[in-house]
Amino acid sequence: MHGVPLAVACLATLFLGACSSSDPAGQAAAARRLPAAEIHATLVLRVQDVPGVGEVVVDGNGYPLYRYDKDATRPPQSNCLLDCWSNWPPVVDTSDIRLDGIDQGLIGSVTRPDSSKQVTIAGSPVYRYAGDTVPGQANGQGTDDLWHAITPTGRKAAGATN
Repeated sequence: MHGVPLAVACLATLFLGACSSSDPAGQAAAARRLPAAEIHATLVLRVQDVPGVGEVVVDGNGYPLYRYDKDATRPPQSNCLLDCWSNWPPVVDTSDIRLDGIDQGLIGSVTRPDSSKQVTIAGSPVYRYAGDTVPGQANGQGTDDLWHAITPTGRKAAGATN
């Protein structure tokens, strides 16, 4: 029985030591990762006319979003995996999405193999394109005849292709 209070005292000492001023810069606290449920960011999606492409959905910074012809929509499924997403990063569902010009009923999400949630528009998973380097640029439009800027209704943009 005497070992239990001793163990508690040792743990308390370790805990208090970790919280003491031996970490004056607070680096230990800063290095702590927050659980996913504690991370909160607002995703803004809006409609914008992109020259040569037409009205498409863009993120809050004005970068067009894309759909991939190899993805399934019913039920939604992302097929851009492994090497694909380095050029086509999925738009992550932050659970706080603000819409401008897009019907809320068309917005959903799909769970990816890594357990992250990806935003869908009318069932189509949406992506950004690493080749778009300035807002309003749609360099991914028509890539490999599989990637298309996405319209507010979830369709492929009909504008120019690469």
